[in-house]
Amino acid sequence: MASHDLRFLQIQVNMEQAKDMPAVELMSKMDSIEFVATLSTTGEASQYILCLKYSDDSALEEFENNESFQLSEIIEQKEGSVLARAYAKGPIAMLVHNNPEIWLQTPTQVTSLSGLFMTVHGTTKGLKRFRDDVSELLPPSIKIRISKDLKADWIAAPQLPNRRKEVMELAVRLGYYSTPRKCTQRDLADALGVRQGTIAEHLQSAESMIIQSWADQAK
Repeated sequence: MASHDLRFLQIQVNMEQAKDMPAVELMSKMDSIEFVATLSTTGEASQYILCLKYSDDSALEEFENNESFQLSEIIEQKEGSVLARAYAKGPIAMLVHNNPEIWLQTPTQVTSLSGLFMTVHGTTKGLKRFRDDVSELLPPSIKIRISKDLKADWIAAPQLPNRRKEVMELAVRLGYYSTPRKCTQRDLADALGVRQGTIAEHLQSAESMIIQSWADQAK
């Protein structure tokens, strides 16, 4: 199997350094905006599942009116927090969207105390382009770190079809495989807007591929 040289980049930007970014206006009322999963990278902007936490109830209205985001749907709302689908249209998010060789990963979040912490995976070429582009938006004092090469060997981790991979990644992030479980197949179905039976099929197929891959390597 062929290997691919992948890296990850992390940037840290405090609130003062990001003062000219439109999303900063939100953080006077929002405690944090956390990236949970990617839903789509096509169209004019990427769509993500985001977890919004706030102590001021007007923060959600501010979020809906902020130019950096376009709220698609509220998946679940609890006191002081919302799990939502939204398009990210801010300047930095658009750099990721318009760069086909990189993709957003966890941990990525904006907090009112620490500012932005972003994790991006991708090819060396793609990450260097992103680093150069983001350096034009933000002051030179921001912290940027690109890792050493990561060997992406798909023998140990079998390549899953895109939709199946998306379901598995969301299941892991929301705690479906935690002990005790933190979410159900119904929760995953609601988050992705599909039937519970579809989620069950994707999980069963993905688990079968992973277990078979492990069994083949253990021989």
